[in-house]
Amino acid sequence: MATLVSQQKAAALFLAISGKNIDTAGLDYYSQKIETSALSLEQVAQKFIAGTASLNGRTASEIVTTIYTSVYGSAPSNQVLTDLLAGNPTTASVVAKVISDLLDYNGFDSTLLTQQTTFETKVEKSLFPVASASATAGAGDVQGIFHVVGLTQTQDGINYWGTVLAQGSKTLAAIAQSFVNSSPLKTLSDSAFVNAIFQNSYERAPTTAESNSYLALLSGGATRGDIVAQVINSLKGTVAAGDTTAQQHFQAATHVYQPGELPALSFQEQAAAVFLAVPGRGIDSSGLDTWSKALFAGKTYAQVITTLINSAESQQKGGQLTGDAFVQHVFTLVHGVAATAQQLATYGALANKTSITQAIINDLRTSVATDAATVTQQHGFEFDIGTSLLYKTAASLTATAAGGNATGTVNTGSSHQISNAETAVLQNVLLNANAASVVNLKFADHLANLTINGTSAATVNLSDNGVNPGVGITVNNGNVILNASSGADAVVVTSTANIATGTGQFNLGAGNDSLKWAGNGVSNGANTVATTIKADGGSGIDSISANFITKSVVTNQNALGIRSSVVTSNANNFSNFEKIDLTGFIGKSVGTLITTPLIGSPTTTSVTTPTHVFDFGLTNGTASVEGTTGGTVTQGAAATNLGSQGFVISGLTNASVINAAGGNAAQLEVKGDATSASTLGFTFVQNATDHFNINFDAVSSSNVNAGAISLTSSSSALLGTALGTVNIASGGTGSFSNIVSLAGTNAQVQNINVTGDHVLNLTLGSGFSNVRDVNASTNTAGLNLDSNHAGTGDGIIVQLLNILPLSAVTTALLTPLLNTLGLNGYQLTVEGTGAADSFNVLGNTTLAGGNGVNTYELKSSTTQAGVTITDFDSAKDKIVDAASALTISGNTSGTAVADYGTRASDTLDALLGTLVGGLTNGVIGLLGGILGLGSSNALTAKVGVASVVFGGTGDNASSYVIIDNNNNHTLDANDSVVYLTGQNHQQLLDTLHYA
Repeated sequence: MATLVSQQKAAALFLAISGKNIDTAGLDYYSQKIETSALSLEQVAQKFIAGTASLNGRTASEIVTTIYTSVYGSAPSNQVLTDLLAGNPTTASVVAKVISDLLDYNGFDSTLLTQQTTFETKVEKSLFPVASASATAGAGDVQGIFHVVGLTQTQDGINYWGTVLAQGSKTLAAIAQSFVNSSPLKTLSDSAFVNAIFQNSYERAPTTAESNSYLALLSGGATRGDIVAQVINSLKGTVAAGDTTAQQHFQAATHVYQPGELPALSFQEQAAAVFLAVPGRGIDSSGLDTWSKALFAGKTYAQVITTLINSAESQQKGGQLTGDAFVQHVFTLVHGVAATAQQLATYGALANKTSITQAIINDLRTSVATDAATVTQQHGFEFDIGTSLLYKTAASLTATAAGGNATGTVNTGSSHQISNAETAVLQNVLLNANAASVVNLKFADHLANLTINGTSAATVNLSDNGVNPGVGITVNNGNVILNASSGADAVVVTSTANIATGTGQFNLGAGNDSLKWAGNGVSNGANTVATTIKADGGSGIDSISANFITKSVVTNQNALGIRSSVVTSNANNFSNFEKIDLTGFIGKSVGTLITTPLIGSPTTTSVTTPTHVFDFGLTNGTASVEGTTGGTVTQGAAATNLGSQGFVISGLTNASVINAAGGNAAQLEVKGDATSASTLGFTFVQNATDHFNINFDAVSSSNVNAGAISLTSSSSALLGTALGTVNIASGGTGSFSNIVSLAGTNAQVQNINVTGDHVLNLTLGSGFSNVRDVNASTNTAGLNLDSNHAGTGDGIIVQLLNILPLSAVTTALLTPLLNTLGLNGYQLTVEGTGAADSFNVLGNTTLAGGNGVNTYELKSSTTQAGVTITDFDSAKDKIVDAASALTISGNTSGTAVADYGTRASDTLDALLGTLVGGLTNGVIGLLGGILGLGSSNALTAKVGVASVVFGGTGDNASSYVIIDNNNNHTLDANDSVVYLTGQNHQQLLDTLHYA
């Protein structure tokens, strides 16, 4: 038998397409096919379309319009219809999507929810049919016969005998006699018969008087059917006080249901639990209809369990097992894990299979254990119950005044406190915290989105057993007490929540959580946060918006002009947030100056403080005074574990951090696109750190830009610590590039290391004036470097001279000359990745591109300050020279470079001795002399290559690509010169072309 989940799909498809209720045979067949994936929803839809005569010969547009209208209650708009037909390959797939989209909708659009409810109600009427029209008048009495005789009601029996009774073909007593004749009551003695029907109907033994009365009737010729009819009629009237419960059960048993109507959810959940526990599957529509109604009518849970264990299906699926095997079977299905030896012994000691099954189910469902394992199993079983009953995963709820589970109309249409099973399946919740009570959402292990509205100080408890991966929580209530889940929760406090006067508390528990707030400062004013607003990040690595943290400074100046300041902050209210979120930070400090003269009253004036400045010193006791001279500074106790791992941004940010610290706090995590409009500055306390880390860790499908970041650092002359290294980890999840610009002024940073598995677009500002090396060799994706900073010397001439076999005399002569020519200094060195890189650089830069297909863009490269490429590959790499607007590469569609000849390295020692003595043309003369290009017409082409060859074979050459920018055929300061090491001169000539 297929489950209700599959049956709903089959019934919905048939109803929407054919306009009719599916019959029992069709429901069984197609729901089983769906359940086993033997047929997809599209394939089932195609079969139903083909079998519906009214759809034969109609176009796809007409078919979809007809079915859409049947499902939604109105025709699709032209745009909706166009989108549906364009986005799906077949008419059947469109139809399947139309139906599934509405059945599976789990949002809060009121129109869609109304359409969903209307359509589902129609489907439920086909899944849970009731007495036929002809049987309605007699159905209640026939159901009474089933109840008194002790038989399980069947819809077929109710319809048949109800029609017979309604038409007057037989009396109630005659029909009852037919029931008796086909039941175990037939073989009982009169006395036993009376006892049995009393147990069934009055749920007790008859009194002596009652027994004698009915036995006398039987002795006088009354039939047993007459007795059943009399008992039914007596239960309809007034009964003794002790029989009211029995009468209520009788009334429940004789309730004539409307199409699609079922008993209360508690009865449905009990029935569903048995199906999960014994045959090990979700309940089906017939089982749900039969057994929930039986429980509602007064059958005990044990009676229902006994019947289901003995059913043919259960006997094939575990009900036939005995001893420990049976216990293990039920326990594993209910708990999701095997029973321990102790649990086997405990449950195995019970009287029978029914008591074992009932105990295992009830023990877990009513468990008050707090250990994560048991709680997880309990939540999981409730989730299975709720899923099998098609409980909604989205709900609008309110706090229950008495506390506990929330209240809502979900799944029933009427207000009720939702069950644990209803809670367990929830994914999206709108909660109106309208009472200062505890709202228990702990069973909601699958909750993904929660919005908290209202103004009451409700305590909202989420799943904390370690299953939920994290909830996206929107808080519109500034008074709520939120005990978040043990996953990675993302809490956003909106402007609706009155943080200025609220009493809200945010306890985020385990997981890497975030608490964001856009602030409430206006016109570049400070944020206002009530002292009663508190938060604890709990365990994990958590972040909090800097907007929550306020700062006020009162500076007192006495008559002698001596000042003292007191810094006050609410930072102590926020603990265990390892990262400060600077995204959208609008805060500032509030400054007040109180001046006390020798004569007269003190005057109080407001101090103008800079905007969007966050004082990290509030977290560790190093806060300072802004906007005025503060004198001695007194500060309250430092916060607990606040900002210990630095900062995070995920969107547009224009802020400055002062008194930044070192250690793990000297880092920034980029979790989202801050855009190129962002500017973020860090000013460190003196000697704070020797490094700063920028870690990209976004989940995205588009590029992530951290904007412009400046680092201001200082160190003492004695035993100082300089911020010498910037580490950039270019990571994240998704296919995108990371972008960052190092801006501002910093003369301490010397090394920039780039790691990670995402492309990094790095702009190096000219203010980073002492950077010596950019190393991306361990990045696996690629580096696009745009550098506005360069080295100061040791460039394309010095590098050649350093590898030439020169005598000590020549070297001694060269040293003062190189100083005079301004060629000594340092190079900016760059190591690229193993992937495709691009470098946009200035002269006095040495590049090692790596194994990828690399592009070398030269902003300038001259004899005085040229660019060196140590691993240029003419077969794949290209050089783009800004001065000439030429691209030099292996593309043969361009013009081949010219051959400016070679020099043997071992001949240059004598030549250099001559050049040094008679050098008249500075740097140009030196390089021209080395390469033999010193004459006025030495450059015979626009682009040529000259090389110094080592070893005589040409395989190890230092080559110069020379571009005659002013076309005067003479090597001069206007020309572009690029130095390529480790080349083969002839190979360059054979491959390089320019265009």
